[in-house]
Amino acid sequence: MMKVIVAIACALSFTNSAVGLSVEGDRTMTVVVKKLQDMMKASQEDGAKDRDLYAKFKCYCDNNEVNKRENIRELKKEILLLSADIDQVQAVSGELSTECAELQANIADNERAVEDAESLREKELKHFTAEEEDMVSAIDSMDNAIKTLAAVGGDQTALVSTDKFMSKSSLLKIGAQVKVALGAISVLLTNKQRRSLDSFIQAPFTGEYTSQSGEIVGILKNMRDTFKSNLASARSAEKNAAKAHESFMKIKKAEHATMTKAFDEKQSMLGENDDKLASLRESLETAQHELAEDEEFLAKLLAMCATKAKEYGERQLLRANEEAAISEAISILNSDEAFAAFGKTKATKSGATEFLQISQHSQHLSARDEALQQLKKAAHTQKSLKLARIVVLLEAENPFATVLDEIAKMIKIIDEEEKADKDQKEWCTSEREESHQTKMDTEDAIESLENEITSLKDEIHNPETGLLVTIAGTEADLATNHDDQVTETGQRAKENRLYQTNIKNIVTCQKLIKKALKVLKKFYAQFEEESFAQSEPEDVPETMEDAGQKGAGAKVLKMLGFIVEESHAEEIEAHSTEEGAQHAFEDSMAELKSQQASLEEQLADLKVELAEKEKLLGEKEEDLGVEKANLKAVKKYLLKIKPGCDFIEENFDARNKGREAEKGALEKATEMLKDTPAYKAAVRKQEVEDLGECKDICLKDGEEQATCKACLAGTSVPGYCAGHKDTPGC
Repeated sequence: MMKVIVAIACALSFTNSAVGLSVEGDRTMTVVVKKLQDMMKASQEDGAKDRDLYAKFKCYCDNNEVNKRENIRELKKEILLLSADIDQVQAVSGELSTECAELQANIADNERAVEDAESLREKELKHFTAEEEDMVSAIDSMDNAIKTLAAVGGDQTALVSTDKFMSKSSLLKIGAQVKVALGAISVLLTNKQRRSLDSFIQAPFTGEYTSQSGEIVGILKNMRDTFKSNLASARSAEKNAAKAHESFMKIKKAEHATMTKAFDEKQSMLGENDDKLASLRESLETAQHELAEDEEFLAKLLAMCATKAKEYGERQLLRANEEAAISEAISILNSDEAFAAFGKTKATKSGATEFLQISQHSQHLSARDEALQQLKKAAHTQKSLKLARIVVLLEAENPFATVLDEIAKMIKIIDEEEKADKDQKEWCTSEREESHQTKMDTEDAIESLENEITSLKDEIHNPETGLLVTIAGTEADLATNHDDQVTETGQRAKENRLYQTNIKNIVTCQKLIKKALKVLKKFYAQFEEESFAQSEPEDVPETMEDAGQKGAGAKVLKMLGFIVEESHAEEIEAHSTEEGAQHAFEDSMAELKSQQASLEEQLADLKVELAEKEKLLGEKEEDLGVEKANLKAVKKYLLKIKPGCDFIEENFDARNKGREAEKGALEKATEMLKDTPAYKAAVRKQEVEDLGECKDICLKDGEEQATCKACLAGTSVPGYCAGHKDTPGC
């Protein structure tokens, strides 16, 4: 039955074409078979096109699925490795931070040790200098005392042998000078020696003076030798202490340099680790972003490919069924048995004229036939398996409800497919617009960041105006300022030492001259009280005459007085010169200190600015890396979605047009079928069947009568009327 229906349907679908074939005189069934063969060929060609399109789409799905799954696997592996690298770098940075803290503490300890050693050395040197000065002064005093005692002791014999020529007062004056010289060193002797010295000083100036002075000279010589030995020992100890201090400072400076170098190296490593950590985190973020994109793309791809695979399967199934039906119809109509049978029938052998006559005789087709014609035409034009399936259902004389239900399903499938295409196209349009906008924004951000980075690098590294050059120049100015301060301080100290020495010499000179003046004045004063002319013997040698000595003494006294006055003037001039030099030094140092403070403040500001610029540069470079990674990711993402989006955008209008034609044909067929008497009869038949046991009563009395209503409600007529008084028949 199905074979015959398909064959008749094909014949009906080409009634108009049969007019053209009548010229050739082909049999009617020959025309039908040829048309069936053309349909088979068209279906096969459509199937081949569908296979090619689906093969390309399937290849796209398979390749992208494999690539995405491989990318996802590699990205997950990369994320694990990056996370491990980040943990490792963080651990190394923690160790380096601990080591840097320890090195800082050790460097601080080293600097404190150096500072303490310098302070201790300074104190030791100061103590040694004072002790050395005291020892040298003591030795000089002892040497003077020994010389004085030796001189007095050597002249004693002459004094004793010639005492008849000298007065008692002159001898007492010489003894007083010796005692003054001995008293100056009494503080340097032991208790025993001091008692001997005190005894010597307090003894009267007698003939025993020589023996006593000899004992004192011996004591002083022993004492001087002891002091010289102690001075040599002190100087040797000072030399050894200075050498030990120098060695200690050398070791400490070497340790400081080693620790500082290690600290700088570890700080550099920390900086490198920070850069590496930032790069790893950036790579991790990029990998995670790519992973999320790939997983999202894969999910959408799998859903889209599954939908397309299902649609292709349905198309293939419909086409296979269609081709099987056509093939079977051809085999039936083209068999030897059919050929023999059709040759004996006028309708099958007289060509297409009979169909033409029938067509002309029945120019007004039924609504069902017209719907069938519309669907066949649309199916042929659109190459639609959906419409072909509806045609087959109509030709098979399926119940109208089934046909309409299938049509509704087909319309629903078309709407769903249209929605899927629309969603896909809207998604592609949105994604591409958003991605292209992101790409443009990212490129603008990259250009802006590159300009900012170039500007920052110029501000930092410009060989003429850069911060590094400015800082180096400021540091050089500070070093020069420090050197100037050290030089001026050293020069001032040297000048002050010369001044102190000069003043000390002047004061010492004044003391000695005044002391000599006092002695000479006291000595020559006696010549004014005595007259040597009365007691002079006639045979006194000329050397004993005192007239020339007295005049020379007066000249000496006058000269010594002049020297005292000149030395006093020299002292005043030295004080004035020193005061002026000190004021000039203080003014210069104040200016240098002010300049130093200004340079240090300027240097601090420059270093702060440099740190801020370098930090900003690092941030900009990090931002640039992120933006470049984002740009790369956007470009990669656009390439990912390009095949699928190009496909839907290129074929969207054609697919929509085809669906509109299919849907229009189906909706037109629905309207036409619902308007057919057969459909209305079928509906009425179904309504009668729905009456069930009440069918006879309702058909007899009418469906609106109380008897029918009561039967349908399963109650009696009075019972139904009690609640529905307005019903006819109540």
